[in-house]
Amino acid sequence: MLRKQNRLHIALELVTIFSFIVIGVTMLTFMSYELEISKSYIGSLVLAIGVTELVDFLSMRDLVKLRNIPNCVTSVLTMILGVLLLLLDIDLPTTCIVWCICNLVFLVAKVVDAGLNILHQPFLNIIVIILCIIEAIFTIFLLANSANVKVLTNFINYIGIALCIKAVILIIEFVIHRYQKL
Repeated sequence: MLRKQNRLHIALELVTIFSFIVIGVTMLTFMSYELEISKSYIGSLVLAIGVTELVDFLSMRDLVKLRNIPNCVTSVLTMILGVLLLLLDIDLPTTCIVWCICNLVFLVAKVVDAGLNILHQPFLNIIVIILCIIEAIFTIFLLANSANVKVLTNFINYIGIALCIKAVILIIEFVIHRYQKL
C-alpha cells in the first residue's frame, strides 16, 4: 500500500513539473510570435495554472495538515477564475482588471502558504516568495495599465519565466528528496 501511494506521489510530482514547463514554454512561445492576446487565452492560462497547482497540492504527502489549506483554496479559486474568464462576456481590459485583483489575493495566499511551509522546504518556499513578490509588482503595473498590451505582454512573459523557474526548482527538490531516501 505504501509503495503504491509513494508511486502516486512521484507521478503527481512529475506531472506538476512537466505541466509547469509546458505552460511556461507555451506562454513564452505564444508571446514570441506576437500573437494577439485574448480573453480566452488568459482564461485558459489561469485555468491551466490552477489545475497544475492543484495537482502540486495533491502530490504533497501531508495533505491534511492545516498549513497546506491556503495552497488548496488558492488552486481551486484559480481554476474557478479561469473558467469564469472563459465564460464571461467581457472585454480584454476588464478581463485584465478582474485577473489582477484576484491574482493579488492569490499571491498573498501563496506567500502565506510558502511562509507556513518554509521550514518544511526552505529552498522551494523562499523562491516561491520571491517569485510572488515580483509577480505582485507586475500585477500592479498591469492593474494600473490594463488597456496597455505591452504591459500585458510583459506580465505574461514574466509568468512564463516564473513557471519555468518553479519547474526547475521542483526538479531540484524532487532529486534531493529521492537521494535523501536512499
